[in-house]
Amino acid sequence: MISLIVKTRRVSCDVLVIGCGSAGLRAAIEAHDLGADVLILSKSKKGDPHTVLATGGINAALGTMDPKDSWQLHAADTIRDGRMINDSGKVEILCRDGPRAVKELVKWGARFHREKDGRITQRFFGAATYRRACFYGDYTGREMTRVLTEQAVKRKIKFIDGVYVTKILKRGKEAVGALGVDFSRKEAVVVGCGCIVLAGGGYSRVYSVSSSRLDENYGEGVKLALDAGAELIDMEMVQFHPTGMVWPKKAVGVLVTEAVRGEGGILYNARHERFMKNYDPERMELGPRDEVARANYSEILHGRGTRHGGVLLDISHLPKEKILSRLPRMYKQFKEMVGIDISRSPMEVSPTAHYSMGGVRVDRLGRTGIPGLLAVGEVTGQLHGGNRLGGNSLLETVVFGKIVGKEAARLAESRKNARVDIDDVGRELPPVMNGAMKARARIQELSWKSIGIVRDGDGLRKALAGLKKIRAECERKATKPRIGEGMEATFQVMSILDAAECIARSALERKESRGAHTRSDFPKEDERWLLNVCCRKSAGGISVSKRKLAPLSPAMKKLVGRPKPKNHLLE
Repeated sequence: MISLIVKTRRVSCDVLVIGCGSAGLRAAIEAHDLGADVLILSKSKKGDPHTVLATGGINAALGTMDPKDSWQLHAADTIRDGRMINDSGKVEILCRDGPRAVKELVKWGARFHREKDGRITQRFFGAATYRRACFYGDYTGREMTRVLTEQAVKRKIKFIDGVYVTKILKRGKEAVGALGVDFSRKEAVVVGCGCIVLAGGGYSRVYSVSSSRLDENYGEGVKLALDAGAELIDMEMVQFHPTGMVWPKKAVGVLVTEAVRGEGGILYNARHERFMKNYDPERMELGPRDEVARANYSEILHGRGTRHGGVLLDISHLPKEKILSRLPRMYKQFKEMVGIDISRSPMEVSPTAHYSMGGVRVDRLGRTGIPGLLAVGEVTGQLHGGNRLGGNSLLETVVFGKIVGKEAARLAESRKNARVDIDDVGRELPPVMNGAMKARARIQELSWKSIGIVRDGDGLRKALAGLKKIRAECERKATKPRIGEGMEATFQVMSILDAAECIARSALERKESRGAHTRSDFPKEDERWLLNVCCRKSAGGISVSKRKLAPLSPAMKKLVGRPKPKNHLLE
């Protein structure tokens, strides 16, 4: 490792939270309220994390619209459409604590849409038995971010933003801090702490078409954990949202929220055929995301797509006033980016890489197996199984954010002496690679073609060979560290290389199709694969293993197997 002398800022705290999204914010608030000195370190600006892109809603079985709903039915929906490989214990915690978490947000000032009598309005999302998505127009994630950021500021929790974390620092087997780079100040940042909460997001930017912003979700969080010795799980399970924008070029992949279909949006192919009746005649447009995404993909693949390579999503049959009230962001998005009025014209959409169901393997308290390192939010895996229900990700952030924040405060109190001992900071910084941006684009294109919506063994093996070649080229082009944009781009490249390899190896290992993982050479689900695939990094590279599932409780097993009421078809 090449060393260099760098300006260094050293900071200490009890609990270090990496990431300022809703999961990190909720964990920070809880740890602070239990007496910990908390620092939030993030590359995003305070108040502008990736959470603001979560538009449609947050699930909770409040029963305001459908009194028959319950947390148990919510859990059954989550497990059933996660294709039975979720951590069922975590799912039960998520759904049981969901109503409390939403009520807490309301107490803190969240402005969810309400009925005339004051009830919180709830709308359908795909694969939900009842209406349980609470929302604020189609700005739900932004509203949650506003509320949680205000609560953190009110508590005077410290933020340092604009810092790109590149390494979890360890002493022996324990995590004791983190190393980051502040590019604006051109300095390294070393944080020593009693406990780290990793809340760094997912890895959907592995793909060339993604709903993530251009500077987010390159898998940096899973790389930090993987390099620290943690295990990853379900990495093959990447959610391709059915509806992303297809044109103009600058808008490709931008999310078109599921709330459009929840409010009554209808999918047509270029022949104006309502094709979902051929794929899921009962649930139609409100089927699980993986099924609707494959249907859209199939229509386009077989020549029934639009001239821009998409299908049509139409909501023009609804009153314009309702669209402006329930979907203001989508109305503005298409008006400004495409120049169409969605109350009059259909939208062109196609699948886009959206969410990472896989990630760091953690227990129900967020523990990674590395003493002092916890993780929460999209950076973790196994909660959502093979397919995530829309509205569950925002709920996960506040339910498990609270739980993990509590555990972080407890650990920090017991690890007061766990402090960083690092003298040669320059030696710990990552190298810089010439041509990082081009390498990143090559990886993304390779991933989209070979480990995307539909996979097969030959394509996966070619992907692994291609990734190996790119990795070798990157290592040859590595030069001494220098603090600047080149370092960030290089770390993004190394992050998506690791994430893409984990996806490909896990997908090659899972010889079946389940949830978001579709293999054309193994097109059916196989009960022998009711298990999780895990990845770990060692001196020999990335290896995979299998992990047995914990059994469902008898009551939950009965609920999951029960037929769902046919009460929410779109007419």
